[in-house]
Amino acid sequence: MLEKIPKTALDVFRLLPEGTLCDVIDNVLYMSTVPKYTHQRLLLHLAKKISQHIEKSQAGEVFISPVDVYLDEFLSAVQPDLIYVSDESKDIIKDDGYFHGAPDLVIEVLSNDRKRDTVLKKDLYEKAGVKEYHITDPDSRMIQSFILENGNYVKKYENHGVFKSDLLGLEFSF
Repeated sequence: MLEKIPKTALDVFRLLPEGTLCDVIDNVLYMSTVPKYTHQRLLLHLAKKISQHIEKSQAGEVFISPVDVYLDEFLSAVQPDLIYVSDESKDIIKDDGYFHGAPDLVIEVLSNDRKRDTVLKKDLYEKAGVKEYHITDPDSRMIQSFILENGNYVKKYENHGVFKSDLLGLEFSF
């Protein structure tokens, strides 16, 4: 029995069972399939390398999906593959167990719905103020990196098998 009738896709998202793989972008609900093993293998590799670096520098925290990031002002909630939250931005981590606001860095490993990561989420992260956005193809190992400059994303680089982040001061091959 619903106590309150949902009025937006974000309201519907909040009613879904925990762990449901989906995003709400600009008040449109997008369902996801379970990622393939190539996706998960690459995500784990990136997460381990970045997490080890962050632990040494003690400059924030790294989280992997599924984790809900609410960007309420854009009627959006997304589940990025990997996020980095600096100590300066840790106020986006709320007591409800979710993130409310833009992480400092987001990595998306491409899945079946490539347009969602390369266009819809990219535009959303840009509007929300995510400082660095990295899109990685698990098959070709191509990575595109975008840096937020004056409110707009600028492509910083595109490379095969090399992750580079100016924000983290980190570069490694994968």
